[in-house]
Amino acid sequence: MKDTLISECAKEEENALYTSTNFFIWLRILKGLRAALWVGGATGSILAASHIVRGADDGKNLMAAFALAGVLLPGIGKALKIDAMIRDYAEAAAKFKNLHGEFRRARLVWSHKPLADFEEEARKLFKAMNDARKPSLTPPEWCFKLAQRKIKAGHYDHDAGGTGPIATGDVP
Repeated sequence: MKDTLISECAKEEENALYTSTNFFIWLRILKGLRAALWVGGATGSILAASHIVRGADDGKNLMAAFALAGVLLPGIGKALKIDAMIRDYAEAAAKFKNLHGEFRRARLVWSHKPLADFEEEARKLFKAMNDARKPSLTPPEWCFKLAQRKIKAGHYDHDAGGTGPIATGDVP
């Protein structure tokens, strides 16, 4: 029974790692998109305004396009509710990253407690994991592929495993 519970904690630890990494990647994309929309809108407005201030008559269509971009791009960001998505993904990514650590501790530390105590701790974590999944956030599939590649490349392996500065005592 205890080995099965340890195995389930390991699976949820891995799920939380993949989900948080996936969400952090998508969060970076959303923040970049929001910045691009605002910078594009501001740039369009500035270019259109400078053209008007100069009083130039040539390039009216181009300046009209810049003015339109200045109005539309920030509006697109609002219509897509990018700020709300960023907030939701930031909260979810943090929850899953915390759960990743908690399941690791459950597997490595709490599993040495008597079964009843370990099971009680694990049940709390399983409930927290289920609660974290409730919003059903779904970033694009390619974000998961990037997260998978990043994790498999060892980006999230700890140096404390025996060879890094923490394990050898060489911390500056």
